[in-house]
Amino acid sequence: MPRDTSSADERIAKLSERFQRHAVGRRAENSRTRERHSLYLDTELIAEASNAYRQVSHELFPTTVNKSVFWEVLLRYGLDHLEELKPLLAERSGVSEP
Repeated sequence: MPRDTSSADERIAKLSERFQRHAVGRRAENSRTRERHSLYLDTELIAEASNAYRQVSHELFPTTVNKSVFWEVLLRYGLDHLEELKPLLAERSGVSEP
């Protein structure tokens, strides 16, 4: 039994129209300043950081500290002090500092 290829082609073309309509000139709707990222980190380090987060959150009560803000502050501090961290980074990487 032969297939009707013209109707299949028409159906496929009709379905693909929705992807062509918005391809050009569409504004980016993503105005979020935060995104989800996956990192593979040392389990003990993450546990230590989670405990530190709970401790800091407890000490700063009644101020609420979001975990994402906690991590962002830690990362920002590290980025602002890269020169101080370079020897530690080299040591942990097994590379001697120049």
